[in-house]
Amino acid sequence: MHLTIGSMSPNGLIREDVIEAAKNAGCVILQTKIGQALDDAGIAYETLDSLYETASDFDELYSLACEKLLNDGTLFIVLGDICRNAIAAAAAKRVREAGGHVVVIPDGSPALCAAFAAGAADGLGGVMFFSASSFTRVYDTDVTVVIDEIDTRLLASEVKLKLAHTYSDNHQVFITDTRRLEGKIIPLCLLDAEPSYGYYTSVAVPSCRLEQKGRYTFADLVSVMERLRSRNGCPWDKEQTHESLKRYLVEESYEVLDAIDANDMDALYDELGDVLLQVVFHSRIAQQQGEFDIFDVTTAICSKMISRHTHIFGQAAAGSPDEVVANWEKIKKGEKGQRTQADVLRGVPKSMPALMRSGKVQHKAAHVGFDFSDAGQAFEKLQEEIGEVRGSGKETLADECGDLLFSAVNVVRLLGVEPETALQKATDKFIARFAVVEQLAEEENVDMKSCGIEKLDELWEKAKCQIEKH
Repeated sequence: MHLTIGSMSPNGLIREDVIEAAKNAGCVILQTKIGQALDDAGIAYETLDSLYETASDFDELYSLACEKLLNDGTLFIVLGDICRNAIAAAAAKRVREAGGHVVVIPDGSPALCAAFAAGAADGLGGVMFFSASSFTRVYDTDVTVVIDEIDTRLLASEVKLKLAHTYSDNHQVFITDTRRLEGKIIPLCLLDAEPSYGYYTSVAVPSCRLEQKGRYTFADLVSVMERLRSRNGCPWDKEQTHESLKRYLVEESYEVLDAIDANDMDALYDELGDVLLQVVFHSRIAQQQGEFDIFDVTTAICSKMISRHTHIFGQAAAGSPDEVVANWEKIKKGEKGQRTQADVLRGVPKSMPALMRSGKVQHKAAHVGFDFSDAGQAFEKLQEEIGEVRGSGKETLADECGDLLFSAVNVVRLLGVEPETALQKATDKFIARFAVVEQLAEEENVDMKSCGIEKLDELWEKAKCQIEKH
């Protein structure tokens, strides 16, 4: 089985080499009737126009077209770029699967045409062209990438390493000598193992399926979520709602904080991915409900960052971090329509952890001067609140305890310490010491429930000393 593929431009012009091939072909089929070139040359031909009218969808069109095209010695003249034509790609694939040969009359990039003829590229997802000397990296693996002018082994090695950042070592690429329109399919890892290179050496890197990629982009994550939420997707993912996912966003955020505290960079990028998944998950749910999509999310945050950094994207001046924050708060207040600082305080989310929310409210109140001048004054207020808790009755105890905690946050904040982080560390420290106390009690055969506070305090001090030694 033998199929030759040439092309004509959208205005019906057919190149001379394609017309010459048509004169020698056993059968000539046009994708569609445009222009008079073949008529003027006295060449008989058929078209696929009737199939476009009868086929119910593109799959049926491709199937019917292939049946018509797959006669030995057929010349198929396609409309436009050979390597981006779906019917040409489908017919070429059928011929190769049947053990036949595909010949391409070059139109455009010789490397891409050679890769198309060999079945190493179809170009249907788009094509990107680079010269080897200016190539940096690939961000979209849904397209076919063509890199020309790989003129030295060193440059081939550099290109290989840059491609390996995105593709797996065994990803099949097509390396070609564009002078002869021939080449071979090799794994990416062997790109720099050829006997010679020159300005004529090019490589075509085919697109790859989602599950075969070596590295993934943000667009890939969106595609993964679209598949999981599709009709034939994952049963669990399909039934989730904004409400059901709330707890996961909180949990994943705290796991990010744990990774930061542990200075574990491997865990950090992994946990940040989990947070990013939640953003894409919510966006996909909203898109399916006709509310918004991920591009509304990215547009909103980019617009916000640009509008609130007027010292970068506008004419405002900000020479210090404090001035940046002041500008930010002023712009934010205007965007949200907050007329008073009380409106700003009400805007602090109630769903925040209480300790964090109280510190944020105090910080925002301080923006308009409502604050102690130093931590010493806050200490005095804390002592006052301790006294009120001691003297309160049952009816007012909860309120007074709230005031006490609020005042304690104020002291910590004015000392320059982040309250939420400080309390988390104190809790971790307590757990570590308690574990040692429990171990010491077991070694000394002490019943912690009945031994009394003095013994427990003794064990606590021992545990403290033991931990400090390590």
